[in-house]
Amino acid sequence: MQQRTISAVHYEPTWESLRQYSVPSWFMKAKLGILVHWGIYSVPAFGNEWYSRFMYQQNSPQFLHYRETWGEYTQFGYKDFIPLFKAERFDSDTWVDLFKKAGARYVV
Repeated sequence: MQQRTISAVHYEPTWESLRQYSVPSWFMKAKLGILVHWGIYSVPAFGNEWYSRFMYQQNSPQFLHYRETWGEYTQFGYKDFIPLFKAERFDSDTWVDLFKKAGARYVV
């Protein structure tokens, strides 16, 4: 895969400064890009990335799942998933191959 260098541009926290920005032509030509959301919520792997919010809302599906699977959050809270997020089977090469086959021009 060809790597390109992006020149650094300094922006100030003003609208005038931000108006200097222009979308890169390669991005405008790209037909498909992939945005990957992957984080601690992958450990309980239930629902979506909002798991950490809804697991504390009584009677939500996430709350009920959490209690049935992990117990009371007063004893084991969302922060306790952090050391369990190890990504032991993550294979970036496989992901890159898949994204290329799909026609993706960028991945975020």
